[in-house]
Amino acid sequence: MKQVLLSFLLLVTIKAATAQATGQISYKIDFSSDNPDMAMATSMMEGSTMELFFMAGKARADVKMGAFMDMSTITDSKSDKSLMLMSVMGQKMAVENKLSEADKEAAKNAPKAAITKETKEIIGFKCTKATIKTEDGKELVIWFTTELNASLAGLEQFANIGVNGVPLEFATEQNGMNVKFVATKFDKKVEEKVFSLTVPEGYTVVTPEELEKMGTL
Repeated sequence: MKQVLLSFLLLVTIKAATAQATGQISYKIDFSSDNPDMAMATSMMEGSTMELFFMAGKARADVKMGAFMDMSTITDSKSDKSLMLMSVMGQKMAVENKLSEADKEAAKNAPKAAITKETKEIIGFKCTKATIKTEDGKELVIWFTTELNASLAGLEQFANIGVNGVPLEFATEQNGMNVKFVATKFDKKVEEKVFSLTVPEGYTVVTPEELEKMGTL
């Protein structure tokens, strides 16, 4: 029995150690709504995409929401910092924050996902199906992989996923719209400069409270 247990622990350790820890994932984002009044808003979001970059202790998510908004979130666990860059209709804003504080806030509302035994392959990675029940009774489906080792702490798009892995296909609900992310491509090469926490020229640094007052969050 002890030998079986040791073999199992060794297998888990090897699998964790060999999980891809550096890479870039491209996602397409689809918006839809049952509300006819949201038809114009969803049409403005056509062509939306997300790029997820990661390496040891660092992550970045670049989201392009149609012609409406570009948003980047960069996190660094070692320095305990996060930087969010937003460009909305020509207005550029930056929010600097402690990663631990942002992660703690997200953890308060993080739901518990029910993990199933269903699996499928997405962009070459084995994914497991998980589901989350929303407050209004809807079921959100997540397909995640443990073959990628990425720290997603502080990335808003993954805040309410509730799984220990990297989601390659998942859905959320925001402001009456259903938002679905589907991974389309993986590249193992990432340049470290994409994780820079320096605020680019042309951006105005604001606090989270100031950004909320503007109605952006």
